Amino acid sequence: MSGKSTNRKKISLNSKRVVREQGYSTDGEKVIWRFDMIDRGGKFAFDLDRADFPCCEIMKKMIDYCNMTWAEVKKQTHDDGKSKHHLISTEMLSKDAMDRFKARNLDEYGDSIFSFALQNKLRIIGIREGGHFHVLWYDPNHEVCPSKKKHT
Repeated sequence: MSGKSTNRKKISLNSKRVVREQGYSTDGEKVIWRFDMIDRGGKFAFDLDRADFPCCEIMKKMIDYCNMTWAEVKKQTHDDGKSKHHLISTEMLSKDAMDRFKARNLDEYGDSIFSFALQNKLRIIGIREGGHFHVLWYDPNHEVCPSKKKHT
């Protein structure tokens, strides 16, 4: 086994933070979808056979996003001006999502959880690692990181 740090799982969170502190940003890179971390079990399984999985619609949107840079993706907003796609902290995860995150031994990615909003409530949740987005979960009802509605 070579001493190179090409294996993503061997990179520590501290190494990622050092890279960010040095000013290196991948926001100018195009989104690259990866399917190597898909969770096929649990409430948020990314399973094409789910009755509530509109494959064609999801694929069209994913194709559109891969033609955009991360900066362009992050600039998109909802009608109320809030960011449409964004990082999620582990503290914001629902109990079901956090239990699944821990069961999959993904703790080292705690500062890299990213949410793509594909329509009103529908989200694709994954791990952003540089320009790559490792698809993890399918969240049709915005339950991985439920929003806290403001009551006026």
